[in-house]
Amino acid sequence: MFTRLRAALALSVGLSSAALAQSQTLTLDEAFRRALAASPQTASATARTEALTAARTAAGLRPQPTIEVMAENFGPPKRELTDQFQVTGTYSQRIERGGKRDARVAVANRDLDLAQAEALVARLDIIAAVQRIYVEVQAAEATIGIAREKLAVTEELEREVRRRVGSARDPIFAGTRARTSVAEAKVDLELAIHARDAALNRLASFWGAETSADFVVPASDFLEFATSAGPVIASPADMAVGEARGKRAEAATELQRANTVKDPTISAGPRYLRTGDFGLVAGVSIPIGGRRLATARLAEAQAERRRIEADVAVERWNLNREIALSTEKVEESRHEAEAIRDDVVPVAEKTLKEVRSGYNRGFFSFTDVSAAQNALTAARSRMIAAARRFHEAKVDLDRQTGRYTNIAQEAR
Repeated sequence: MFTRLRAALALSVGLSSAALAQSQTLTLDEAFRRALAASPQTASATARTEALTAARTAAGLRPQPTIEVMAENFGPPKRELTDQFQVTGTYSQRIERGGKRDARVAVANRDLDLAQAEALVARLDIIAAVQRIYVEVQAAEATIGIAREKLAVTEELEREVRRRVGSARDPIFAGTRARTSVAEAKVDLELAIHARDAALNRLASFWGAETSADFVVPASDFLEFATSAGPVIASPADMAVGEARGKRAEAATELQRANTVKDPTISAGPRYLRTGDFGLVAGVSIPIGGRRLATARLAEAQAERRRIEADVAVERWNLNREIALSTEKVEESRHEAEAIRDDVVPVAEKTLKEVRSGYNRGFFSFTDVSAAQNALTAARSRMIAAARRFHEAKVDLDRQTGRYTNIAQEAR
């Protein structure tokens, strides 16, 4: 029975491919790569990295020196004043102490690390969005396969009913009801095809295509429910973002600690006197005060670091809870889909076959056949719904565990 279902799905894709002469099969990995290549997030991440790289270069520069020229004792022409006229030029350089420059560079490096980690997470989010639409397309393809099989059965049944009505073995209204069932099956098929095409267009929009006329999505494995055999752990990419934030806060704390150390400024230069003499001047200046402000900023940075560490712990806790919930949903929907696929659908198919056989021999009415057909359709629809829930839960679990991190890293 399961073979018949897979054959119906393969037939659905085959008919779609025949309608699209230039179509090619689009795998999930290829859909990821197309979306990542077209995403503006890549350009945004590149620009952010370039800006932070320039900021790191600036952070590593020493304080710029200054040159100052000062004229003294000039004004209205009074002999006793002009005789004391003098010009002084000084060259001043602030000397950084406490490792400020290294601390600034460390903060800039942590900003770069954080930007790269967040860019990877953003690409994983794009992958998850693509995967979700891909599952939607597969579910629509599976629905089309079932709708085509239902239409084939109802058309065959309508021909049987027409023969029985013609031989006066069934009333005329039985033929009308059979034709109504065929019309309903055709409408269901049209709606399923429309839903599939709309989902394909949404998938193609990830790489800027206006239509999905150049590809089809296979649905032959939609009723396969394999799960990961290894341990389920949180995504290293998401954990890397938390670690980068913590390291950035630590570097910012060290920078504020370095800023508590006073930086002296050394000055030296020549002095020209009105008498024609030259001299040299030198000096040093040390800022005073500001300790309370520096201490407050250091305390602020330390508190911010603790806040970030606490937020990272909360995010990790929430992610582990979400992984546990997604794992439970995957197993629950897998069990339901497999049970319907292996136990309910085969019985419904057998029931329909037996009722049709009895109907041909005059033991059942058309209502019995219609009820058996509706029961089979309902079972298959429920199976498709459970399979879709399984794959959507897998999307969440794949995102939370970073299953496609290797593909996201390729798009750097």
